Amino acid sequence: MWRRLRPPTRAPVAIAGLASFPLFFAALLCVSLAIERPHRFQWRNARGKLIEIDHQPTTSMEAKIWAIALVVPFVLVVIGLAASFWRRGGVYVVSAAVIVVAVVLPHRLDRWVAHHSQRFPYGMDLFPDQLPSSTISRGEWEGQARDTVISLTHWTIGLAVAAAAITAAVAVRKRLGPVPPPPEPPPAVATGEASVVARSGAPEQAFPPFKP
Repeated sequence: MWRRLRPPTRAPVAIAGLASFPLFFAALLCVSLAIERPHRFQWRNARGKLIEIDHQPTTSMEAKIWAIALVVPFVLVVIGLAASFWRRGGVYVVSAAVIVVAVVLPHRLDRWVAHHSQRFPYGMDLFPDQLPSSTISRGEWEGQARDTVISLTHWTIGLAVAAAAITAAVAVRKRLGPVPPPPEPPPAVATGEASVVARSGAPEQAFPPFKP
């Protein structure tokens, strides 16, 4: 039973797992830019003025971001397991899936960056830029996150292309067959002349046969 369920190759799963790491962190940043918001407290003072104070996001918000980001590696691993039962084309299927995810993931990245900057008017540290305690200005973290997402997706696409190219090269080499070994040198041809080698190593000419 286990032998039937065991995939014939593990290369697609390995490629999917390797590509899941950078895509997971890229998805984590994308989800943070898309839905993260500060925990805002609002109240009115005695004069009726609305006062708002932002705190760091709640634990439930952080858990939601991690849960959504984990969907990307989960989908890739499932695709890798399914493609492992396809001996010849499994690597190509996984490589194509990785490229599609890497291209689709940041398709609204600029919009998410703009919205996240609006939700954090004082930056990720929640301190105005004019205060000495401010370490991150408004939009600084969003710009760094955007650059990181683009870099991770580009490296992942390169990894998928390299895996497909190596697999194709190995398949072509197997079809062409093994390279024949170099031919052996021809054997030495005997001339028919006998010679006697002395102990000193110098050759001596043999005496002609005696005829009575």
